[in-house]
Amino acid sequence: MKKQSLPATAPAFPRGIEVVGSAIIENPVGEILLVRSPKWGDKWVLPGGHIEPGESILAATVREAQEEVGLTLTPVQIVSFGELINSPDFHRPAHFIYFDVWCRATETEVRLDGREITSVRWVEPKKALELNLGQSYDNTLRDFLKARQHRLTEAKNGAREN
Repeated sequence: MKKQSLPATAPAFPRGIEVVGSAIIENPVGEILLVRSPKWGDKWVLPGGHIEPGESILAATVREAQEEVGLTLTPVQIVSFGELINSPDFHRPAHFIYFDVWCRATETEVRLDGREITSVRWVEPKKALELNLGQSYDNTLRDFLKARQHRLTEAKNGAREN
C-alpha cells in the first residue's frame, strides 16, 4: 500500500502547527486572572502566546503573559496540555498544541500592553467556570483546580510529618 504524504503546511493552516502557552495567573488571595481578547471572540481566556524555537515552555509562557498584562510572574508547574484544532472561538484557522502553566503573581495591578487584550478580571477559579470561556479553557481551569488541591494536600501532609 502506497503511503500518502501531506504537505508540511496544509492549506487550511498556513502557519502549520503552532505551539503556545497560557498562564493561569494566581494572585496572593487565590484568584486567577482572566482576559478578554478579540482574537477569541471576546470570550474569557488566559494570557499567553507562542513558544519560540529554543525557548522553554515555562519561560515562553511567563514572557508572553508578562508582556500582555505587566505582572511579574513565577511559574509553578505545567498543569495541562492538549491540542485545539480550528476552534470556532478563534479568529482564524489554527492548529494549536498548548501548554497551560500555573504562575503566581505577588501583585494584582495589571498593566495591559494595549494590543491584544480588551479587559481583565480577577476571579475565584470555581466561579470562572461559570463565565463565557473560550473553547477548552474550562478543562484547563479544572486541571488547575486539581493541581492546586494536590499541592495543598501535599503541603498539609508534609506539615504533619514534621
